[in-house]
Amino acid sequence: MHLPPVPALNTNTIIIATLVVAALYGLMAGKQRLRILILSIYVGIVLSEQMASVVAPALHSLGPDQVSWLLLGLPIVLFGFFGVIHGKSHSKGAAIGNIIVGLLAGALILSSGIHLLPTSEMSSIDNGSFLALSLDQYHIWIVGLLPVVVLLLGFMKSGEKHHKG
Repeated sequence: MHLPPVPALNTNTIIIATLVVAALYGLMAGKQRLRILILSIYVGIVLSEQMASVVAPALHSLGPDQVSWLLLGLPIVLFGFFGVIHGKSHSKGAAIGNIIVGLLAGALILSSGIHLLPTSEMSSIDNGSFLALSLDQYHIWIVGLLPVVVLLLGFMKSGEKHHKG
């Protein structure tokens, strides 16, 4: 029996898959976990851009680019995905809002990762993927858009909290 060859994953496929996973995470995680994820993403961005040159000498086995990626990803993984493991139940919030915020959070992680690449690698990825190019070009807009969207969606609360009964 001959199996068809498995197609190679290209950058666009990986980006789309990541954005779908981020949107699904937003749907399932709810508002509280999304808030912590977003905060951890911004912490990772600041650490990777400001602390990589300070931390790199202490981590001899890693190159400066690897240290930047590590500093970006560590807060996201530790606090954004694993940091809110407790039994307390929080309001999940509006599903469509959580999907949008999850999608933007995924876009911010991807654009920040692309932004940390050395110029030659960034150009190579951008040339091979229209999605990577768009994420790279609009990185600063994604950085600023996510908190605005969260703020706007935060004002659109259901009436249940406004009624005091």
